[in-house]
Amino acid sequence: MVKNTPQQTENETTVRATAPSNIALIKYWGKSDATLNWPANDSISMTLSRARTITSATIRSNAPAENCHRLAFRTSATKSIAVRDQEKTTRFLEWLRREIKPYGSAEGALDLLTYNSFPSSCGIASSASGFAALTVAATAAWTGTKNFAELHDLGISRAHLSDWARRGSGSACRSIHGGFVQWERGHSPNTQKINPVFSVEHWPLTDLIVLIDRGAKSTSSTEGHARAFTSPLMNVRLSGLGERLKNCAQAIEGRDLERLGTIIEAESIEMHAVMMTSNPRTDYFGSATINFISWLRKSRAKGEFSAWFTLDAGPNPHVLCRPEDAAAVKATILQNFPSSSVIHDQTGSGAILESEQNFGEFIPGGFDGH
Repeated sequence: MVKNTPQQTENETTVRATAPSNIALIKYWGKSDATLNWPANDSISMTLSRARTITSATIRSNAPAENCHRLAFRTSATKSIAVRDQEKTTRFLEWLRREIKPYGSAEGALDLLTYNSFPSSCGIASSASGFAALTVAATAAWTGTKNFAELHDLGISRAHLSDWARRGSGSACRSIHGGFVQWERGHSPNTQKINPVFSVEHWPLTDLIVLIDRGAKSTSSTEGHARAFTSPLMNVRLSGLGERLKNCAQAIEGRDLERLGTIIEAESIEMHAVMMTSNPRTDYFGSATINFISWLRKSRAKGEFSAWFTLDAGPNPHVLCRPEDAAAVKATILQNFPSSSVIHDQTGSGAILESEQNFGEFIPGGFDGH
């Protein structure tokens, strides 16, 4: 495990993948098959732009064995720490290698350096952006490709990358694509589909991510998913999700923010109700988040702004509004919750891939690094 930036030799080429987080509007919660990340229900999400993971990959020519990858998480321009779950990441990489082999040599261990522009493990889908970026970077390094066009020429499409990323983290499948993405569970793990249903140009929206608590959540999403079916509300939730997803898609198609907002607020509260009634009980937020939600609803009812919230598995609300209203909504949030900070995000275009000669400047830890 490296502690500093991996060194590359003169003949080595580094590729870099950037993948955004995404915010689920209709949530994926609970798995029909945890090993294959087969979700219990369909979902729809909005890909983000600024909250993203950047991962560089280089073939490690001096590795003692193929699976001796060096994995590091950069916390500043000069410091790196061990990746949190190295064993899980290594297992995923070796599974991914087997998937890639029909398209290229996929030989050699990898030097991987990754960093986020936003806090990790606090309900902003860092695993989604993380595994999406890892999948793209590793695939490009192993196949010797420098961009999506070259991957496409090998027969590797975004659909392939999305399907592969899903095996690392379920929601990572949505971060490969831009705009609004629907994840269809299908009738079996092998019939899942990830479809970009509306482009980023169709409806640009602002997502103000309110950082109420930056700490890592005490219960991982993986454990939360495992508990879902112990809740007496889970089957009730699943029975109504088909209609809700259809209404959500119609709201996006019609660019109807009030209709969408009403749907996503009810959806997020219902998902957390399942969490809170599972065994053991799972609480992802406390009084600070409750106070924020109450304030937002009261302020909206007074006509102060048009903005609606949603929550993933964490305490930090996502507030959706129109871009022209974003500055005023953000200022009002910070005025009323001065101890919080806000990531000003928006609908994004999905994962990108570039070779080292095209790297632009990116400062790790743009919000707080880790």
